Amino acid sequence: MNDAELTLLLKTGPARACCVPPGSQLALELAAERLGLAFYLADLGMASSKAGCLAELARALELPAWFGHNWDALSDALTEPSLGERGLVIGLLQAERFACREHPGWLTLLDIMNDAAEHWTARGLPFWCVALSPSPALLSMPVLANH
Repeated sequence: MNDAELTLLLKTGPARACCVPPGSQLALELAAERLGLAFYLADLGMASSKAGCLAELARALELPAWFGHNWDALSDALTEPSLGERGLVIGLLQAERFACREHPGWLTLLDIMNDAAEHWTARGLPFWCVALSPSPALLSMPVLANH
């Protein structure tokens, strides 16, 4: 998938959690930039627990040191306008590793990301959580081109 295709898909929405092929990272970044959206990239490959996932997301999203490292704190952080004044894209690398190691945590993370997308959409701003993965079924996520 190239950046022009991703730009169109991100622009037309609806924004939410979804998958794109793993080789699309640069195209996703360029599409976000083209649309003026903040772009964050989190690598969940080493996250074998909820704590590891939250630590990587805190690093990637540049959350403050006082971030609470729990699901409620992440949910609150994802609704902060400071993350992206015009909207944002969070790219997730190696999400399938975390999903397999900590499946209940993965499902909670998906719920949080979809809730954040609804929050931002209600304010007229896009919010995308995009897993760069060859395994959308494993992740319980739709493919971006199909929704």
